[in-house]
Amino acid sequence: MKALQKLVVLALLGAAAAPAIAQPYPSQVIRLINPYAAGGPADLLAREIATGLSAALGQQIIIENKPGAGSTIGADFVAKARPDGYTLLLSGAPSHVIVPAMQAKPRYDGINDFTPVCMFVTVPNVIVANPGRPYSTLAELIEYAKANPGKVTYGSAGNGSIGHLATELLGRRAGVSMVHVPYKGAAPVVADLLGGQIDLAVLQVSAVMPHLKSGKLRAVAIATRQRSQMLPDLPSVHESGLSGFDAGTWWGIFGPANLPRPVVGTLHQAMAKVMSSAELRARLLQQQGAEVTLRGPDELAAQLREDYSTLTGLIKSAGLKME
Repeated sequence: MKALQKLVVLALLGAAAAPAIAQPYPSQVIRLINPYAAGGPADLLAREIATGLSAALGQQIIIENKPGAGSTIGADFVAKARPDGYTLLLSGAPSHVIVPAMQAKPRYDGINDFTPVCMFVTVPNVIVANPGRPYSTLAELIEYAKANPGKVTYGSAGNGSIGHLATELLGRRAGVSMVHVPYKGAAPVVADLLGGQIDLAVLQVSAVMPHLKSGKLRAVAIATRQRSQMLPDLPSVHESGLSGFDAGTWWGIFGPANLPRPVVGTLHQAMAKVMSSAELRARLLQQQGAEVTLRGPDELAAQLREDYSTLTGLIKSAGLKME
């Protein structure tokens, strides 16, 4: 009789659990973690896609900002979350490659502790110079820097920033030596460029577009493989002689490691639907210079490996560490 009672209890428990197991994804609220402060570019991107993603999935998306430690606090939170698709991360190369490479004891493995879902936008960076300098093309810049070693100064938003690493990589590829001047953010870089205190910088197109239009700054080259939609007539570094050079900014969606493939597929398809909106594309381009570049999980994983190969050695050889 006792054995029979146990079998009945187990059968009832199994029957109760079956509906939960059979529930299709997603069946509850999804948290999208932004590892940067509210009001910044990542926060604006998160809010732009959350509404569309919620409609595509038929489920509420809550944005949670978890800034700090160069974006690694929020990324670490997601890395340690359950791999069920209800905790996602909006991030890019800094969270997965750049900042961990600069830390003595990284909080997580930026490659293996996450599941790539999709890349959804890229933000082209542009090499800009004070118009009083004697170069207007990449070839002229390289020629001038070679003739004046150590005299060309460039600003960045800080050690290890995309602008810093992009210009360092450019110098190494071109065989020239330039002097780095770190700032605390992009705004003071632009101010000193305008004032002539520094010679050039690599910055997001949207950050300098008004000054390019007014002629107060000069665009030298797009720092990516492809030209920018905002500056279609400006050649890229890649087509200007440094083949394969790509120092753009990209944003993607990630989950914790071991996220089930069907969940990844559902999220990727939903993001594809969201990013197909012509209105959203136009708004992202106008607000941030962000260009829709939808790539699947395998392509995003390949991008991570490429960034790791390119940037980690650069960071180590330059002795860059978290400030």
